[in-house]
Amino acid sequence: MTDYAEEQESELEALESIYVTELEILSRDPIIYNITIPCEMKSVEVDGPTKEFMVGLEFKLPEEYPDVPPQIEFSECEELDADLQKSILIELNKVAENELGCVMIFTLVSELQDKVNEYVDNIYNKKMEEKEERDKVPVFHGTPVTLESFTEWNNKFIMEKNMKKVKVVSDKLTGRQIFLAKDGNIDISDNLIGDAEEDVEVDESLFDEELEDELLEVSDSD
Repeated sequence: MTDYAEEQESELEALESIYVTELEILSRDPIIYNITIPCEMKSVEVDGPTKEFMVGLEFKLPEEYPDVPPQIEFSECEELDADLQKSILIELNKVAENELGCVMIFTLVSELQDKVNEYVDNIYNKKMEEKEERDKVPVFHGTPVTLESFTEWNNKFIMEKNMKKVKVVSDKLTGRQIFLAKDGNIDISDNLIGDAEEDVEVDESLFDEELEDELLEVSDSD
């Protein structure tokens, strides 16, 4: 006949030597205790602080434990959402069923540690991917354009254009433009015509009725 009480006490003594500060006995009859494990989450920033937190399980041993699985629930789990807590408890109960007949608390705590580490690694990897995506996007450090700043720039541009500080036309006029301008008595700067020594010959016969219309438009504008 199995002496369950002796087996439970022996396991508890072993656990106290392993989890010196992490184990807290809540009751001796029935045997109930908490085991809390320290966890940490690294920052994705180079000099960022590491986040430390605790995850704890409460074990209540039935009279016929380990032939009957212990009752397990979270005693501390601020960093784990409800869905994750439920998922972990399901996995722990599956492990307990597979370990029936053997003391299993150390195995269950180890499984908890693995699940929390997996969760922490997933969070870290996700944040790292998000950081890498942010780093790929160029950050604009210029001055934002407002209506006032655009108006100021536009006025300055027009002023410079009128003062011929901004060149908005081609450097040279075509022969046709020279002919039309001269015939319309419009002064043309030498630098627009070309070198002073270069003569521009214009064959008036090349222009058709369209030329006459354009000459009339120039005359009307005077």
